[in-house]
Formats: sequence, structure tokens, C-alpha cells
Amino acid sequence: MTEEKDNAAQGAANGAEAAPHMALQHIYLKDASFEAKSPHELDQATGQPDVNLNLAQRTTDMGDGRWEVILTVTVTAKDGEKTVFVSEVQYGGLFQFQGFTDEQMPYAINVLCPNVLYPYNRAKIADLVNAGGFMMPPMQPINFETVFRQRLAESQAKAEQSDAPTQ
Repeated sequence: MTEEKDNAAQGAANGAEAAPHMALQHIYLKDASFEAKSPHELDQATGQPDVNLNLAQRTTDMGDGRWEVILTVTVTAKDGEKTVFVSEVQYGGLFQFQGFTDEQMPYAINVLCPNVLYPYNRAKIADLVNAGGFMMPPMQPINFETVFRQRLAESQAKAEQSDAPTQ
């Protein structure tokens, strides 16, 4: 009876080791900037500026299942051709991955990690824009899984195009 319990416990422990696990080891502000026109340079009569959001990501394999992921979020506000303000924030995280297959890692790096980092970027940008004296509507959450799937579909379509015979 004791032997059966020991075997069951060992089997459960082995199953737990096989399950994918991601741990956030460290999160940090890597870089932040805010540039704006002086209020006297802006035409207040035109209303709200157009706001554009751009995302970029850099990853570094640190070995032993550790990855550094840096998410850059850039917000640019324009009034016609005139740039009202630009805010760029980079947040980095050190992530430890265990039990992920090579096929699962792109998903983890491009979906799970940005989901952790983006709220930090969003909060810092809101602080910078507010400190610059501007009002900006709240930045909406981003579905990084949808972005990942779109990029995957685009890269597959390009691969199929390049494999197609030319006449």
C-alpha cells in the first residue's frame, strides 16, 4: 500500500515536471521618452490629435530556458502634419521557461510575455502624456494572440508565394 502511494506521488511529480511553466524573474523599465511641442506652437482650435500606436519586440535567449523580452510601445499624436507629441516606453522582463517544446516557444515569447509587459508600458505612457499636459483616451488592451496568429498567417502566405513556380 505504501509502495503504491509512493509510485503515485512520483508519477504526479513527473507529470508536474512535464507541464509547461513560465516564471517572471524580473521586470524593469529599460527606457522611456516623451517629446512634445510647446503649447504656444499648437493650434487649439483643431480639436483632438490623431493618435497612432506602434509595437515592437526584441528577444534574447539567455540560455537554460531564460529569455529577456523587451516590449517597446510608441505613441505618436499628430495634428494634421504637425507632430504634437511622441512617447516611447520600453519595458523588459526576464522569463524562465520550463517544459515548453520548440513549437510552443514562439507562442510563449510572442503572446504570453507581451501580455505581462504591456500593462506596464501602458501605465508609463499614460503618466508621461499626462505629465506633458495632454489628455489621451485610455489605451485599450491588445490581444497578442490575434497579432501572433496574423503574423503567422502572413509569413505562411509569403512562404507559399516564394515556393510557387514562376512562369
